[in-house]
Amino acid sequence: MATILFLNGSLRRDSLNGRLSRVAARELPEGYHAEFFDVGTLPFYNADLEGETVPDVAQRFRDAVRSADGVFVTTPEYNYALPGVVKNAVDWASRPMLPRNSIVGTPMNVAVATVSATNGIRSLTDLKRIWANCGGVTVNSFDFVLQNAPGKFIEQGGVETLEPVSLTTLRFALENLERLIEHKAGQVIEANWDAYTASLP
Repeated sequence: MATILFLNGSLRRDSLNGRLSRVAARELPEGYHAEFFDVGTLPFYNADLEGETVPDVAQRFRDAVRSADGVFVTTPEYNYALPGVVKNAVDWASRPMLPRNSIVGTPMNVAVATVSATNGIRSLTDLKRIWANCGGVTVNSFDFVLQNAPGKFIEQGGVETLEPVSLTTLRFALENLERLIEHKAGQVIEANWDAYTASLP
C-alpha cells in the first residue's frame, strides 16, 4: 500500500488547513494510506543539532518523508509568503544534503486554504520552488488555492467535506500527485542526484 504523508502548515487548533488536510486524507483512492506528522513539534533548524545530536523528532520526520511515497502539504499564506513552520520542516528534511537527503525524488503537492479572496498562490509557489531545489518532485500545474475557505466546508452524513466544485479540484490535486507516484517521476531525479554526488571529489 502506498503512503501519502500529510503535513499541515498551520499550528492553530482548528485551522482551515488542518481541516482541508483531513478532508484530503479521506479522498485518497484505494491502495493509498494517509499518515500525518505535526511539523509544529520540530525545533528550529540548527546545524549544531546534527549527527549524533540530531533531535529524535527531527530524525523521525526525516524518516517519515523518506519512507513516504508522496507528500501532501496544506498551508496558509502569511504576509504573502510561506509560513516559517513549513520552511523549518523543509530545512530539517533537506539535511544533510549529501549523499541524498530525504526529499530527493519524493513527489509532493500542496494546497492552500485561506480566508482571502485573492491571496494564497505565493505560499504555494514558494513551497514548490524550495522542494524542487532540494531535489524533490512537484506537481507543476493546476494549482489549488481554496480562497474564501470558511464558506467552502460543508457537512455530509456527519462528516466534513467541501462543496462540490472545491472537492472536485481537491481530488484533481490528489490525482496529480498520484500520477507522479505511479509513473515513478522521482527516479530520474534520484539518478541525477546520485550521479552528481558520485562526481564530487
